[in-house]
Amino acid sequence: MKTTVKNRGGFEKEGKNLLDFARSYLSNAFPNPDRAGCPPDSALRSLAFNPRESEPTVTEHLAACSPCFRRYSELLAELKAQHQAEKFSWARISAWSKAHPVLAGTALACALFIAIGVGLLLRAIRQTKTLPMDANRKPSPTEPQNRTVAYSPFSMDLSALSPVRGGEGPHTGHPRLSVPASTLDLTIILPLASAEGPYDLILNSQAHTLWSKSATAHLQKGKTLIRVEGDFRQIPSGDYNLEVRSHSGIRLIQPISLRPGLSGGGEQRP
Repeated sequence: MKTTVKNRGGFEKEGKNLLDFARSYLSNAFPNPDRAGCPPDSALRSLAFNPRESEPTVTEHLAACSPCFRRYSELLAELKAQHQAEKFSWARISAWSKAHPVLAGTALACALFIAIGVGLLLRAIRQTKTLPMDANRKPSPTEPQNRTVAYSPFSMDLSALSPVRGGEGPHTGHPRLSVPASTLDLTIILPLASAEGPYDLILNSQAHTLWSKSATAHLQKGKTLIRVEGDFRQIPSGDYNLEVRSHSGIRLIQPISLRPGLSGGGEQRP
Protein backbone atom coordinates (compact mmCIF):
# COMPACT_ATOMS: atom_id res chain seq x y z
CA MET A 1 0.00 0.00 0.00
CA LYS A 2 2.78 2.46 0.93
CA THR A 3 4.64 1.67 -2.31
CA THR A 4 1.51 2.33 -4.37
CA VAL A 5 0.87 5.70 -2.72
CA LYS A 6 4.52 6.65 -3.17
CA ASN A 7 4.47 5.75 -6.87
CA ARG A 8 1.25 7.66 -7.41
CA GLY A 9 2.78 10.74 -5.78
CA GLY A 10 5.79 10.44 -8.07
CA PHE A 11 3.58 10.19 -11.16
CA GLU A 12 1.60 13.24 -10.08
CA LYS A 13 4.81 15.24 -9.55
CA GLU A 14 6.15 14.22 -12.98
CA GLY A 15 2.82 15.12 -14.59
CA LYS A 16 2.85 18.55 -12.92
CA ASN A 17 6.44 19.18 -14.06
CA LEU A 18 5.51 18.21 -17.63
CA LEU A 19 2.47 20.50 -17.55
CA ASP A 20 4.56 23.40 -16.22
CA PHE A 21 7.13 22.85 -18.98
CA ALA A 22 4.38 22.81 -21.66
CA ARG A 23 2.90 26.07 -20.32
CA SER A 24 6.33 27.74 -20.27
CA TYR A 25 7.16 26.52 -23.78
CA LEU A 26 3.88 27.63 -25.37
CA SER A 27 4.07 30.98 -23.57
CA ASN A 28 7.41 31.93 -25.15
CA ALA A 29 8.23 29.67 -28.11
CA PHE A 30 5.94 31.36 -30.66
CA PRO A 31 6.33 35.18 -30.47
CA ASN A 32 3.89 37.13 -32.60
CA PRO A 33 4.58 40.84 -31.93
CA ASP A 34 2.39 41.99 -34.84
CA ARG A 35 -0.48 39.74 -33.65
CA ALA A 36 -0.94 38.61 -37.26
CA GLY A 37 -3.98 36.38 -37.70
CA CYS A 38 -4.87 36.47 -34.00
CA PRO A 39 -8.54 35.90 -33.06
CA PRO A 40 -10.35 38.61 -31.08
CA ASP A 41 -10.32 38.55 -27.28
CA SER A 42 -13.98 37.49 -27.34
CA ALA A 43 -13.02 34.26 -29.13
CA LEU A 44 -10.37 33.46 -26.49
CA ARG A 45 -12.87 34.23 -23.71
CA SER A 46 -15.42 31.93 -25.39
CA LEU A 47 -12.85 29.12 -25.50
CA ALA A 48 -12.07 29.57 -21.78
CA PHE A 49 -15.65 29.96 -20.51
CA ASN A 50 -17.61 27.98 -23.15
CA PRO A 51 -15.16 25.54 -24.80
CA ARG A 52 -17.93 23.51 -26.47
CA GLU A 53 -19.17 26.60 -28.37
CA SER A 54 -15.76 27.86 -29.57
CA GLU A 55 -14.32 27.35 -33.05
CA PRO A 56 -11.64 24.63 -33.49
CA THR A 57 -9.42 27.11 -35.35
CA VAL A 58 -8.98 29.12 -32.13
CA THR A 59 -7.52 26.07 -30.34
CA GLU A 60 -5.21 25.41 -33.30
CA HIS A 61 -4.04 29.03 -33.21
CA LEU A 62 -3.09 28.83 -29.50
CA ALA A 63 -0.54 26.13 -30.31
CA ALA A 64 1.37 28.54 -32.58
CA CYS A 65 0.95 31.97 -30.93
CA SER A 66 2.49 32.71 -27.52
CA PRO A 67 0.65 36.06 -26.91
CA CYS A 68 -2.73 34.39 -27.43
CA PHE A 69 -1.72 31.43 -25.24
CA ARG A 70 -0.70 33.78 -22.41
CA ARG A 71 -4.01 35.67 -22.71
CA TYR A 72 -5.90 32.34 -22.69
CA SER A 73 -4.02 31.32 -19.52
CA GLU A 74 -5.04 34.62 -17.87
CA LEU A 75 -8.70 33.94 -18.72
CA LEU A 76 -8.46 30.42 -17.25
CA ALA A 77 -7.05 31.88 -14.03
CA GLU A 78 -9.89 34.41 -13.97
CA LEU A 79 -12.44 31.62 -14.45
CA LYS A 80 -10.85 29.57 -11.64
CA ALA A 81 -10.95 32.54 -9.26
CA GLN A 82 -14.58 33.19 -10.13
CA HIS A 83 -15.54 29.57 -9.43
CA GLN A 84 -13.70 29.62 -6.10
CA ALA A 85 -15.49 32.84 -5.09
CA GLU A 86 -18.89 31.40 -6.04
CA LYS A 87 -18.14 28.18 -4.15
CA PHE A 88 -17.11 30.15 -1.06
CA SER A 89 -20.23 32.35 -1.19
CA TRP A 90 -22.54 29.36 -1.58
CA ALA A 91 -20.82 27.57 1.32
CA ARG A 92 -21.39 30.59 3.60
CA ILE A 93 -25.07 30.81 2.58
CA SER A 94 -25.56 27.07 3.17
CA ALA A 95 -23.92 27.25 6.60
CA TRP A 96 -26.05 30.26 7.59
CA SER A 97 -29.23 28.49 6.43
CA LYS A 98 -28.43 25.42 8.54
CA ALA A 99 -27.68 27.58 11.58
CA HIS A 100 -30.86 29.72 11.22
CA PRO A 101 -33.53 27.57 9.49
CA VAL A 102 -36.45 29.80 10.59
CA LEU A 103 -34.89 33.00 9.28
CA ALA A 104 -33.91 31.26 6.03
CA GLY A 105 -37.48 30.07 5.46
CA THR A 106 -38.87 33.57 6.18
CA ALA A 107 -36.40 35.19 3.75
CA LEU A 108 -37.30 32.69 1.04
CA ALA A 109 -41.03 33.33 1.49
CA CYS A 110 -40.50 37.12 1.33
CA ALA A 111 -38.46 36.79 -1.87
CA LEU A 112 -41.20 34.65 -3.41
CA PHE A 113 -43.93 37.18 -2.57
CA ILE A 114 -41.85 40.05 -3.94
CA ALA A 115 -41.23 38.18 -7.22
CA ILE A 116 -44.96 37.46 -7.62
CA GLY A 117 -45.85 41.10 -6.90
CA VAL A 118 -43.33 42.45 -9.42
CA GLY A 119 -44.60 40.02 -12.06
CA LEU A 120 -48.23 41.12 -11.56
CA LEU A 121 -47.23 44.79 -11.66
CA LEU A 122 -45.31 44.41 -14.93
CA ARG A 123 -48.21 42.48 -16.46
CA ALA A 124 -50.63 45.27 -15.55
CA ILE A 125 -48.33 47.91 -17.05
CA ARG A 126 -48.05 45.97 -20.33
CA GLN A 127 -51.81 45.57 -20.58
CA THR A 128 -52.30 49.32 -19.98
CA LYS A 129 -49.87 50.29 -22.73
CA THR A 130 -51.27 47.82 -25.27
CA LEU A 131 -53.81 49.46 -27.63
CA PRO A 132 -56.34 47.58 -29.82
CA MET A 133 -54.84 49.03 -32.99
CA ASP A 134 -51.47 47.38 -32.24
CA ALA A 135 -52.75 44.02 -33.46
CA ASN A 136 -53.28 45.36 -36.99
CA ARG A 137 -50.42 47.88 -37.08
CA LYS A 138 -47.96 47.40 -39.92
CA PRO A 139 -44.26 47.79 -39.28
CA SER A 140 -42.91 51.25 -39.97
CA PRO A 141 -40.44 51.47 -42.87
CA THR A 142 -37.92 52.99 -40.45
CA GLU A 143 -38.09 50.04 -38.04
CA PRO A 144 -35.08 47.72 -38.26
CA GLN A 145 -35.79 44.28 -39.65
CA ASN A 146 -33.76 41.20 -38.93
CA ARG A 147 -32.20 40.09 -42.19
CA THR A 148 -29.89 37.18 -42.70
CA VAL A 149 -26.64 38.14 -44.40
CA ALA A 150 -26.21 36.19 -47.64
CA TYR A 151 -22.71 35.07 -48.55
CA SER A 152 -22.25 34.67 -52.31
CA PRO A 153 -19.97 31.84 -53.51
CA PHE A 154 -16.70 33.09 -54.98
CA SER A 155 -13.63 31.07 -56.01
CA MET A 156 -10.03 32.23 -56.25
CA ASP A 157 -7.58 29.98 -58.08
CA LEU A 158 -4.10 30.57 -56.63
CA SER A 159 -2.65 27.32 -58.00
CA ALA A 160 -0.23 29.22 -60.28
CA LEU A 161 1.33 31.27 -57.47
CA SER A 162 4.91 30.64 -56.40
CA PRO A 163 5.34 30.54 -52.61
CA VAL A 164 7.65 32.96 -50.83
CA ARG A 165 9.39 32.32 -47.52
CA GLY A 166 10.34 34.41 -44.51
CA GLY A 167 10.60 38.13 -45.18
CA GLU A 168 10.77 37.86 -48.97
CA GLY A 169 8.56 40.20 -50.96
CA PRO A 170 5.89 39.02 -53.41
CA HIS A 171 6.94 37.83 -56.84
CA THR A 172 6.15 40.42 -59.48
CA GLY A 173 4.15 39.70 -62.59
CA HIS A 174 1.11 38.07 -61.01
CA PRO A 175 -2.12 39.41 -62.60
CA ARG A 176 -4.42 41.25 -60.20
CA LEU A 177 -7.76 39.59 -59.43
CA SER A 178 -11.03 41.54 -59.24
CA VAL A 179 -12.96 40.73 -56.06
CA PRO A 180 -16.43 42.06 -55.10
CA ALA A 181 -16.57 44.33 -52.05
CA SER A 182 -19.38 42.31 -50.49
CA THR A 183 -20.04 39.25 -48.33
CA LEU A 184 -18.38 36.24 -49.95
CA ASP A 185 -18.25 32.51 -49.33
CA LEU A 186 -14.65 32.15 -50.49
CA THR A 187 -13.12 28.99 -51.91
CA ILE A 188 -9.36 29.41 -52.35
CA ILE A 189 -7.49 26.84 -54.46
CA LEU A 190 -3.89 26.49 -53.25
CA PRO A 191 -0.91 25.41 -55.40
CA LEU A 192 -0.44 21.73 -56.15
CA ALA A 193 0.86 19.63 -53.24
CA SER A 194 0.10 22.35 -50.66
CA ALA A 195 -0.15 20.91 -47.17
CA GLU A 196 -3.43 20.52 -45.32
CA GLY A 197 -3.87 22.26 -41.99
CA PRO A 198 -4.32 25.75 -40.53
CA TYR A 199 -3.69 28.86 -42.60
CA ASP A 200 -3.92 32.60 -41.88
CA LEU A 201 -5.58 34.84 -44.48
CA ILE A 202 -4.60 38.53 -44.40
CA LEU A 203 -5.77 41.38 -46.63
CA ASN A 204 -3.25 44.21 -46.35
CA SER A 205 -2.01 47.36 -48.01
CA GLN A 206 1.41 48.85 -47.27
CA ALA A 207 1.75 46.82 -44.06
CA HIS A 208 -1.75 47.83 -42.86
CA THR A 209 -4.05 44.89 -42.20
CA LEU A 210 -7.67 45.52 -43.22
CA TRP A 211 -9.06 42.00 -42.80
CA SER A 212 -7.75 38.72 -41.42
CA LYS A 213 -9.09 35.29 -40.64
CA SER A 214 -7.85 31.78 -39.82
CA ALA A 215 -9.07 28.71 -41.69
CA THR A 216 -8.15 25.08 -42.30
CA ALA A 217 -7.19 23.71 -45.71
CA HIS A 218 -8.50 20.30 -46.79
CA LEU A 219 -7.66 18.03 -49.73
CA GLN A 220 -10.64 17.49 -52.07
CA LYS A 221 -10.41 15.62 -55.37
CA GLY A 222 -6.68 16.21 -55.64
CA LYS A 223 -6.87 19.95 -54.80
CA THR A 224 -6.03 21.67 -51.53
CA LEU A 225 -8.92 24.04 -50.75
CA ILE A 226 -9.64 26.68 -48.11
CA ARG A 227 -13.28 27.55 -47.38
CA VAL A 228 -13.89 30.75 -45.43
CA GLU A 229 -16.49 33.54 -45.17
CA GLY A 230 -15.34 37.11 -45.75
CA ASP A 231 -17.18 40.41 -45.29
CA PHE A 232 -15.48 43.13 -47.36
CA ARG A 233 -18.32 45.68 -47.36
CA GLN A 234 -16.57 48.08 -44.98
CA ILE A 235 -13.21 48.01 -46.79
CA PRO A 236 -12.63 50.92 -49.21
CA SER A 237 -12.30 50.06 -52.88
CA GLY A 238 -8.73 49.81 -54.09
CA ASP A 239 -5.76 47.55 -54.75
CA TYR A 240 -4.56 45.21 -52.01
CA ASN A 241 -2.56 42.04 -51.42
CA LEU A 242 -4.21 38.86 -50.16
CA GLU A 243 -1.62 36.93 -48.16
CA VAL A 244 -2.08 33.24 -47.34
CA ARG A 245 0.30 31.97 -44.63
CA SER A 246 0.85 28.43 -43.45
CA HIS A 247 2.18 27.70 -39.97
CA SER A 248 5.28 26.17 -41.59
CA GLY A 249 6.34 29.58 -42.92
CA ILE A 250 5.14 29.34 -46.54
CA ARG A 251 3.43 32.47 -47.86
CA LEU A 252 1.34 33.08 -50.96
CA ILE A 253 0.75 36.69 -52.00
CA GLN A 254 -1.97 37.44 -54.57
CA PRO A 255 -2.64 41.03 -55.72
CA ILE A 256 -6.38 41.78 -55.79
CA SER A 257 -8.57 44.71 -56.76
CA LEU A 258 -11.56 45.24 -54.46
CA ARG A 259 -14.44 46.82 -56.37
CA PRO A 260 -18.10 47.43 -55.42
CA GLY A 261 -20.90 46.32 -57.71
CA LEU A 262 -19.12 43.22 -59.03
CA SER A 263 -20.95 39.92 -59.16
CA GLY A 264 -20.43 37.72 -56.10
CA GLY A 265 -20.45 34.42 -58.00
CA GLY A 266 -17.90 32.74 -60.21
CA GLU A 267 -14.22 31.95 -60.18
CA GLN A 268 -11.20 34.21 -60.57
CA ARG A 269 -7.89 33.00 -61.96
CA PRO A 270 -4.68 35.01 -62.06
